[in-house]
Amino acid sequence: MEQTPEFDLLRAPRGAQLLKYARKLRGYTQAESAASYGIEERTLRRWENNEFNPRWNDVISLLEDVYFMDIMQAIAGVRSMQAQGIAL
Repeated sequence: MEQTPEFDLLRAPRGAQLLKYARKLRGYTQAESAASYGIEERTLRRWENNEFNPRWNDVISLLEDVYFMDIMQAIAGVRSMQAQGIAL
């Protein structure tokens, strides 16, 4: 069953989408973000590529402590990009 874009806007974005959106918005590299949070770059890359699902406390901590962004701000940003048809 194929999902419509409208359906995607109703669902909460995945952690991978939120992390990638916030990092790119702030202009950080994966290496800079990972070092700031104290994890390996490979771990962040896997999270952003949706190879492994990050724990929500890691998503929230990265958003707040590294990117200085509120979770609701990140969700709104991802949804706005989805509504415009912009892929992350």
